[in-house]
Parts: sequence; structure tokens; C-alpha cells
Amino acid sequence: MKVTISLCVFASLLVTFTDAAALTGKWPPVDQPPPPVKEWTALVDLTKVPNAPLVKVADVGVKCLDKDTFCNWSCSNCTKPDSDVILCPTKGDWGITFDDGPTENTTGLLDFLDNTGDKVTFFVVGSRVYENPEILQRAAKAGHQIGIHTWSHPYLTSQSNEQIIAEFKWTEAAIKQAVGLTPKYVRPPYGDVDDRVRGIATQLGYKVVIWDKDTNDWMSADDKSFQLTWIEGNFTEWVKEPATTGHISLEHDLYKQTAGRAPIVLPIVTKAGFSIKPISVCLGEKPYVEDVSLNTTTTTAPAPAPTAAPTADAAPAYPSAIPSASSTPATTSAANTLNSANLWSFVSFIVGSVMFI
Repeated sequence: MKVTISLCVFASLLVTFTDAAALTGKWPPVDQPPPPVKEWTALVDLTKVPNAPLVKVADVGVKCLDKDTFCNWSCSNCTKPDSDVILCPTKGDWGITFDDGPTENTTGLLDFLDNTGDKVTFFVVGSRVYENPEILQRAAKAGHQIGIHTWSHPYLTSQSNEQIIAEFKWTEAAIKQAVGLTPKYVRPPYGDVDDRVRGIATQLGYKVVIWDKDTNDWMSADDKSFQLTWIEGNFTEWVKEPATTGHISLEHDLYKQTAGRAPIVLPIVTKAGFSIKPISVCLGEKPYVEDVSLNTTTTTAPAPAPTAAPTADAAPAYPSAIPSASSTPATTSAANTLNSANLWSFVSFIVGSVMFI
């Protein structure tokens, strides 16, 4: 019995140490503003970026100008139809979106979506992609759309032009290495966008996606008075509203309790006659720079030519280039796995322990 238990433990640990996908190369610290990169900054003609003032984080959406000269969404819910995506244009279409992943809570959501066949859009945080690339790989392979949600989830109107570019591009690079795809859609954290942020996103080739239906499910993490039943209650009322267009709704897969509402709310949408679609599909556009279309089964990532990220001028400790974004993610990393020598030492130790028992 002791031998059996030891072998089971060994098998479990072996999987833990050898079956973890990881991005290769060195990356910015998670959940911290990433360093600007000269080559990425050079992609944007900063003389053409609207000169909207930087907003202090504490003032975002609170201290606003009497006249919203720069179409600040946090202050006035202002949007620009030529650059912002707010809803699905066709009546009966519904863009279900989840922000802030991928996390371990995303896996249960993906299980549910595999069963229903529904395809949604995940706006992912670069730091979470770095931590959980294998979950992103599963989502992309299943045919869900992947979009950019910045590296460290800041209020973008509080960031410099160079910082905004870095937030977008480091996340793009992480996604590219993880799944071989380059997203064309971004969502600003908190919906915090103005003409300066829009101008940068547009020059980088992105479309900004907001929403017209907000579940406010994120409040459940801190607000004890928030009732999760309000989420499905909102959907129940929304599907009854007369409309000439479709919708885009906002949810989060960062938290277990919010990701877990999908099996309740998605049937409300489909039973009301709506068709759930990724954002790019409801717009009739390509989701990625690569010539890849989303379909009802799986999305196969192309094999792009090797590319390298530029030198991070603000972080000289980083290497001059991260590995090709088209590379297959490594199956070992210093943080999560054992190298070969240590692995065999570990095997020898376990075998010795078994023999001793």
C-alpha cells in the first residue's frame, strides 16, 4: 500500500513538473506597467495623437472638464463611431465578452462553452497570458476570439503615450507567442478611453471595443451587497428590450463566481432567439492580422515567420529580443518545472524511497 501511494505521488508530481506550458524568454514583471520599447513607440506618429491631458488615477471619471473636448468615456460615456465598437450592428446578434483572464476559472467556462458550441470573445491581460498560456491556447483552438486588454490593467488615460503603446504591444507579443495570432481588437480596462488613447490604438491597427450592456459583475469581488442573481436578472430584462441592433455585454472570467454565471445567463440569451457570436463575427471582420477566420468548430493558428520583440529601452536588463512569437511555447520554465538533471535526481530519489519502503 505504501509503495502504491508513493508511486501515485510520484506520478502526480511528475505531471506537475513537466506538463506546464510557458512563454519563453524574459518578460516584464506581471501586473506592473511594462517598459516602453523604442521600436514599438516608433510605430506611432505622436505628433498626430490628440493632446488630451493625462488624468490622475484618483481623478478618472471623477474630476472631469466642463466640456469633454477629447471624448473621455469615463467622464461622459462619449464614443466615436469611426473607431469604437459598442454593439453588434445586426439585430439578433449578441457579442458575449469576458475580461481579465485567462485564469484557472476560465477552464470551467471553456468546458461549458465546449458543450454548448457557443463562441465568445476573451479580452485578455498580458500578465495572465504569461501565467496561463495553455488556457489561452485552449480558448483559441476552440474558436473563441482573443483580444487585447493591456499588460497590467491600468487606467489608460492616466498613462503616457509610450506607456499606452507598451501596454498594448507587450500583451500582443504574449498572445502571439502563446497562440500564433495577432489580435486586431483591444478593450481599454474600465472602458477608460479618450481621443489620445483612441489615436494610439488606431495607429497601431486596433479597433477599440466597449459594450452597451454591463453586468457590473466585477463588483461581486469586493461589494458584499452585490447579489450574483442580479447578473442573470439583467440579462432577463435586456433580452426583452426592443432594439434595432444587436448587443455586446461585459462579464469577467477573473473570478470564480462571475465565470460561473455563464451556464445561467447564456441560455437566457439563446432562448430569447439571439445568436451568440464573437465580436469580429458580428462585425463581419477578421479578428487577427493573420488570415484566420473564426468558425463553429476550431481555429487553427497559422505558422507566421519568426519575429522578435525590440529592445526594451526602459529596462536594460531585458534581452534585446524575446523569442519568436511563432515559437511553440516551452514545456519547461525555471519557475514551474524541473530541468533534466534535477528531474532525474528527483526520479532517483523517489525510486530509492520506494525501494526502501
